[in-house]
Amino acid sequence: MKLIDHRTPDGSRHFSQLRGLAHWQIVCDHVLRLPGAEINNSVRHELAGARLRFTFRGHRFTIRSQQRDLHLIVDDPQCSDLILFEVGLHFEQLAAE
Repeated sequence: MKLIDHRTPDGSRHFSQLRGLAHWQIVCDHVLRLPGAEINNSVRHELAGARLRFTFRGHRFTIRSQQRDLHLIVDDPQCSDLILFEVGLHFEQLAAE
């Protein structure tokens, strides 16, 4: 898995994009399989796509779904690449299923 470092307008870091993933509820359930992750908020909108916020290892993350692609974002751009890699690999496994 390759990490990307794209800063969003609000200063957060878009660190991974995965293509062709499963139904949104499966993505939500998969977050809870990441040991220690806690979902804070989940919103699904017909036109705007879906967004899920969760915490993991003291950092806040957002998953955005657009046309079956997942965009993984961390609020703190200084979050360790090891943590980002762990989160990214976790969702990459979902893409392989």
